[in-house]
Amino acid sequence: MHFLLQKILLGSTLACLASCHAITQNLGLDYRIDVHSHVVPEIWKEAMISAGYPVKNGTLYADGFPVPDWTLESHISNMNTLGVNFSALSVSAPGVFFIKEAHKAKKLARSINLLLHSYTKIHPTRLGALCLLPLPFVDEAVEELKFCLDTLKFIGVGLYTNADGTYLGDSALDPVFSAMSERRASAFVHPASPGCTSVAMGYPIPMTEYPFDTVRAIENLLIAGQRARFSDLKLIFAHGGGAIPYLAARIAGMASLSWLAGLSATESMAQLAGYYYDTASSASAIQLTALKSFVNADQIVTGTDYPYVPIAQAEPAIAAIQHNGNFTDEAMSQINHQNALTIFPLIADALKLGGH
Repeated sequence: MHFLLQKILLGSTLACLASCHAITQNLGLDYRIDVHSHVVPEIWKEAMISAGYPVKNGTLYADGFPVPDWTLESHISNMNTLGVNFSALSVSAPGVFFIKEAHKAKKLARSINLLLHSYTKIHPTRLGALCLLPLPFVDEAVEELKFCLDTLKFIGVGLYTNADGTYLGDSALDPVFSAMSERRASAFVHPASPGCTSVAMGYPIPMTEYPFDTVRAIENLLIAGQRARFSDLKLIFAHGGGAIPYLAARIAGMASLSWLAGLSATESMAQLAGYYYDTASSASAIQLTALKSFVNADQIVTGTDYPYVPIAQAEPAIAAIQHNGNFTDEAMSQINHQNALTIFPLIADALKLGGH
């Protein structure tokens, strides 16, 4: 049975790769797939308000940042303005991990996933969904992952750098990684607030702590060994990996010390550079130069962070990627859509249905 399953998975993977290649041949250079865009459902906002998140002058705040208004119609409209052809939809931090009871977290995650599914049915050639998991409740998360991937046919999974203090790399999350690996599913990792919010000095958590929490998660994946155990998984980290392009060599060097992890510095660097990184809020010349020195263009994907990043910032940022990164047209084709199709091959199926 195990051998038969392997044959089925291999056949499915080869078919997906062939489909991706065929679709890619028909897409223009500027066809954009946005791997980092968010929905803000009213039921999610209501749950956060009920949990005690502050409302100031009628606006909900999470992690010290205003939660923007959002509608499906505005999402599609802004995709058009930004020149985005296809968006992967996810839920930003704090996901549902502000809910401390497993059955309630699972119930809200299921409701939101069903909403995500309905959006993709309305716009099948424009939108794909990333499964919202009720972490840190692992059993419930695995069940929801299976429902989203096996039944709803979501394109992938949404993860967070940490879920209420449980960081990626924690062995408690192995069943989630195992379920993804069995399905050859890829994940987008969004940063979250660290437990010790005082480090932000009263400023909004997303300003600097989101990028640094990405570093914490990637560092933990390395040192705790989870990445090595699930090296086949394709993971996207947001915002150009935060500070990881700058700190990777330092982390790899420290991890090689015998009293810490005793890992090979060379192998650690290769592992740290073995992820995908998006361009959301990371399109300046300095950021892209750092990212290019760390990974190749075939590991960079387009991200807008809509609606959290205002369109007035997102539009010029997207337009500046090629110039600021000094990317060739071939590299821009990879960044705009080819890499995303490799990560999420089910997008190719959606585009094929659209007659491309």
